[in-house]
Amino acid sequence: MSNSDYYPHPNTNADIYRNMTAADRPPVPDKHIQFIVVNDDKTIVGASSLTDRYWSGTVWYFNGPTSYDKNDAYAVTRTESGVCDAVFLDNYKFLIAEDSGVLQVLEVVKAPETLAPVLQCSGYVCQHDDSITSLAVFDNKTHFVTSSMDCCIKVWQISDLLAEYSYLNAHTSTITCVDVMPKNDWIFGSTSLDCQAFIWDLRQSKPATCLHKKEGNGLTALTWDKSSENIVAIGSQSGSVTLIDVRSPDNVICETQIFPRPVHRLKYHPEKNNWLAGCCDDTVVKVLDPTKHLSLVYQDDRHKDFVRGLAWLQDELLTCSWDDTILKHTVLSADQ
Repeated sequence: MSNSDYYPHPNTNADIYRNMTAADRPPVPDKHIQFIVVNDDKTIVGASSLTDRYWSGTVWYFNGPTSYDKNDAYAVTRTESGVCDAVFLDNYKFLIAEDSGVLQVLEVVKAPETLAPVLQCSGYVCQHDDSITSLAVFDNKTHFVTSSMDCCIKVWQISDLLAEYSYLNAHTSTITCVDVMPKNDWIFGSTSLDCQAFIWDLRQSKPATCLHKKEGNGLTALTWDKSSENIVAIGSQSGSVTLIDVRSPDNVICETQIFPRPVHRLKYHPEKNNWLAGCCDDTVVKVLDPTKHLSLVYQDDRHKDFVRGLAWLQDELLTCSWDDTILKHTVLSADQ
């Protein structure tokens, strides 16, 4: 019996594979789904390969209601590095952020020869010095915000991908999340592993104001209540979720230690302020009721690896995970 019978899948980190081109290396599936984003009935899903020597990514676009089988995607494209976040600009155009610090504008077009739908890059820029961690677009769809592991926050013009504002050393550690105030075109919030959350006002000469500080615990997620522009939810490394009114940040509305591990992402329902979805560095998904002191509304642990992405599709919650699955959750109100 030959050695190949014992070792049918050699270690791709071995010396022999170091200088192989992408075409020569054995294919590695991008199974670690990083995000899912919904706009009307359009959906984009991004995944990365986190087990190969060269981390790459894939983005799938789904045009309408679907089972989210990757083979049924309306259009798909590969990226040269892992993908970490995305936002829609309209139903057929969106931004993606990569681990390399690259931003791309992708749009769905028809290929000239075959008329098959493809994802075409219509804008490309790389001005961050490390991985981008979060994206958020203002309601006017003319500007968006990025945060990065390089401790920098940038506010961009969408039309030409020009960084109109660059806040170097905006925090003293990795910036984990940014989100924009609803119905507003100049205010956004940020969280960082430096244990602080800031609120930023682009109209001010000194735009940053401390919104919340949690001693000894980095802050990892922030989301704005879409129906009330004054309320934000903030997640921490300890697994806690805190509600704050930005008009009086010193008076915390409520706080609960709801997750067993660091919070990764929080997402308010776009219309119902009593549904706040959250996930952490674990397999569990939870929906909380911010109007009732963050009481638990729904919980699910069907995923087999870290849950990374959350999206609301009407009254269904969509979640994606590093286990290469997308699940739908039916959340019922207390009176249902």
